[in-house]
Parts: sequence; C-alpha cells; structure tokens
Amino acid sequence: MAVSIKKIKKDLQEIIEVDMLKKQISELEKENEKITEELRELRKEVASISKRMSVMGPGGRRIKTTPLIDVIEEIMQTKEQPVKVVDLRDELLKDKRVRSKAENFYAVIATAMNNSSKFKKVSSGVYRYVDSPSNN
Repeated sequence: MAVSIKKIKKDLQEIIEVDMLKKQISELEKENEKITEELRELRKEVASISKRMSVMGPGGRRIKTTPLIDVIEEIMQTKEQPVKVVDLRDELLKDKRVRSKAENFYAVIATAMNNSSKFKKVSSGVYRYVDSPSNN
C-alpha cells in the first residue's frame, strides 16, 4: 500500500470541491434562467410602453388622431367634384391631422377611397364623393 493517507485526503478534498462546484454551477444556471425570464418580461413591458408613447405628444398628452378616411371625406366635401388623388394628396400632406411614413402615400389614399363606399372611382386616379350634391 504505497498510497498514503495524505494522498487519499487530497483526493477526497478534490472530490468534495468538485461536488461543491457542481452545486454552484447548478444554482447559477437556475439564477440565469430566472434572470432571463425577468429580462423577457421587461422587454415586453418596454415594448408596451414604447407603443403607448408613440401616440403621445409633448408633455405626455395623448395625440388625438382622426382616421384618414374621415379627413379625406371632409376635404372631398369642400372640393368641386371629381377630385384627383394627386390634388387630394397634396392637401392631405399639408393637413396637420394626417401623418404618414408611407413611401407611396398616393397608394394609401387610393386604397382607402377604393375600400370606402363614400367614394366612387370615375377614372384612374380620379374619385367622386358619393354624397356630394354635385355628383351628376
């Protein structure tokens, strides 16, 4: 028995240290999972707040937006019929109630008018307000 008691004690100490390290790793992995879940929840909360802030104006007041089709209807009621979408687009871009990041705002307007029963397409890019008194 050339194995000394010191060697056995040293081996036992290493085994105990390895076991303690495994326990620490396990605890750290559980803590990591918990923190990861908390981070997911925080990201959801930040996204929700960002979404709410996107409709806020200066001072934290909510910006009242008017649906595009309602603004189009209001403008069309004041115009001589029929109206070109290009003219309507120019006027809408000047209107402070309308904000759009669309690359092709013309298409947005035309689609909105096509999908509404309040407007009738006369020709390409030209629409008439159906309830207009001059719709003959």
